[in-house]
Amino acid sequence: MARRIVDNKIENQITLIQEHTWRESDYEWRKDVAQMTRYKMELESKQTPNEILGIEGICSNIYFKAFGAMLKCEFPFHGRNRRPPKDPVNVIISLAYTFLTKEVCNALEAESFEPYLGFLHGIRYGRKSLALDMMEEFRQPVVDRLVILLFNKRMIGKYDFEIPDDGRILLNEDGFKKFCKEYERWMNGRNTASGEKSFRRCIRNQIAGLKKAVSEGEEYRPYNWGKRHVLDQL
Repeated sequence: MARRIVDNKIENQITLIQEHTWRESDYEWRKDVAQMTRYKMELESKQTPNEILGIEGICSNIYFKAFGAMLKCEFPFHGRNRRPPKDPVNVIISLAYTFLTKEVCNALEAESFEPYLGFLHGIRYGRKSLALDMMEEFRQPVVDRLVILLFNKRMIGKYDFEIPDDGRILLNEDGFKKFCKEYERWMNGRNTASGEKSFRRCIRNQIAGLKKAVSEGEEYRPYNWGKRHVLDQL
């Protein structure tokens, strides 16, 4: 199950890179895709969660370099950072991931899952590991695509952030209101694939599928953006 989660996440990352419009960019994204594909093939030989997370970490580092090249905004982005985020793009990514985790956790609890026990993320005090596991399949389709939209369309800009004396980057009240409005529109709108009505419904459907897989011993299939997108085009 842990291998399946990471395999699907890497596939979603590759799909987002491949679907981006690179015509006016000299970034060599094909090299990133080739690298990630090679690491993805190594997953089958990994036997422990730490080994699997190692592959996930390597691919995510490659992916976020490409992600930075997809951004066309006034803010620099040199990869993922957190606790606290050190630039406006990471502020929005972290906030959106927090919202997504809450969405997934609510859906898990509605199906009577124990969110602290995961397949990939180990048990740690206060960490809802199963929610983190399940959100992996939605990071690229839900959050990363939204972040690119918000910055590339100038829906979030420099006047939405504040920099206190301690050097932190903070989203101000107006910026937070903008983000919440666009997040809700994104989650409830038709930004999915294959005619699915909203990402919230997609999340609930996936959790229901997990429940069936666990209770009936069936194979669980994570939310694969690439395959659903292809179906939507046929």
